[in-house]
Formats: sequence, C-alpha cells, structure tokens
Amino acid sequence: MRKLLDWCDSNPADGGASGIHFAKVLERLGIVNEIRPKTVLARPGDETGVLVANGKAEIGVHQFQVLMSGAGIEIVGPLPGDLQDTIVFAATIMDGTKSAEASKALVDFRRTPEAVAVIKAKGMEPATP
Repeated sequence: MRKLLDWCDSNPADGGASGIHFAKVLERLGIVNEIRPKTVLARPGDETGVLVANGKAEIGVHQFQVLMSGAGIEIVGPLPGDLQDTIVFAATIMDGTKSAEASKALVDFRRTPEAVAVIKAKGMEPATP
C-alpha cells in the first residue's frame, strides 16, 4: 500500500504554513488517528509533487503555485471552501526609501491586467484593491 503524503512543508512542528494548516484540517475532520499511520512527512528540501510523481506518496497537499511546476502529477483541485486557507502576499513602500517612485511603479504594475494574467497563470489569485 502506498502512503499518503498529507503535508509537504516537512513536519508541521517545523513551522511550514501548509503543514500546520493541513494538520488542523485533519483534526477538524476528526481523522487524524486514521491518517497518521498512512502519513509520510516531507523533509526539508523534499518537493511534494516529486514525491508523488516518484510513487513515494499517493496524494500530496500543498499550495497550488508550488505544485503547478511539478511534472508527472495531476492537480485535482483545492480543498473545499471552508477547509481552505488563504495566504496573502503583500507589498509596501517603506518611509524614507531612496526609490519611492520605482517602488510605487512596481506595486502599481502588480495591479495591471498583464500582471494579473501572470499571477493567475501561476496558481494564485490577485488581490483586489
């Protein structure tokens, strides 16, 4: 029987965001004890998609933008809505920066239709102002 890889940021005790979140999902679903013997925790440097593609795990759970670059795997979709967690990447311009205009141009560019297309193509959702 192949093992289930239920999180990929190594052990949740090591602090990986997706590992911590998925551990909470298993707890919420009440299936931690059933899943534990079937679990393979990725170690630092392991890639979830590679572990699945190489047959070391049957199922992998990780962020879309990480899995999308993996060859030999099929992404079946996100966790259902209320089990999903959103990670927000933010940009800010620090007071006193020497490159305020260039910084503002970069932040503004990230809101253009061209940048939004790339963000979506990489498995993420653009922020709404």
